[in-house]
Amino acid sequence: MNKETPLYFADIPVYRIQEEEYYKKRENYIDKMMYGKTSELRERNKSFYERNIDNRIYFEDHLEKQYGGPWDFNEIIGYVRLHFLGFQVRGELFMVDKKRITRTRKKIFLFRTGKVVSETVFSTYSSNEEIFNAILRYLSNTKKELKPRFMDSASFEFMGKFIDWKNLLNEYYTP
Repeated sequence: MNKETPLYFADIPVYRIQEEEYYKKRENYIDKMMYGKTSELRERNKSFYERNIDNRIYFEDHLEKQYGGPWDFNEIIGYVRLHFLGFQVRGELFMVDKKRITRTRKKIFLFRTGKVVSETVFSTYSSNEEIFNAILRYLSNTKKELKPRFMDSASFEFMGKFIDWKNLLNEYYTP
C-alpha cells in the first residue's frame, strides 16, 4: 500500500439524540398512549391495567416497538468512518438521506463529506499514546461539529488505548 490509500480503522455511530433523552421521551409516549391525557381516563386505564397485567405487558411491549425499539441501533442517523492517510487522522461522514431527521425505522445512509473537520496530524516518530491522542483530538473536534447530534465513541475510546497503532501503520504502509 502507499500513503495515498486510506487505512480505515473505525466506524463511529452518530445518534439523533442521546440515550437518556430517547428513553425519557419513549416513556412519556407509552404513558400517554396507555393511560390517556385526562385524569378520569388515566385513572380508569390504570385500574384496568392493574387488573389485567398481561394486557399491560403486551401493550407496553407493542408501544416500545412502535416508538422505535432500543436506542442502541435504532436511533443511529450516521457514521463517521475514521482513517489514516499517511500521518493524518481523518474522517468521512455518512448520514441518513433526510432533510429533517426524526424517529424513523427506514434509513438509507449516503456519503455526505470526505472531511468532517480538519485532519489531525501526528509525526512519523509518534508513540502509540501520541497517535491515539491525535485520534481523540479528532473525535473531540468532530463531536463539536456534529452538535446537536450525539456521537458515541465510548467503545472505541476504551479499546483504542490497547491498540498498537505504530505497528498497524507500519504493516499497512510497508510494501
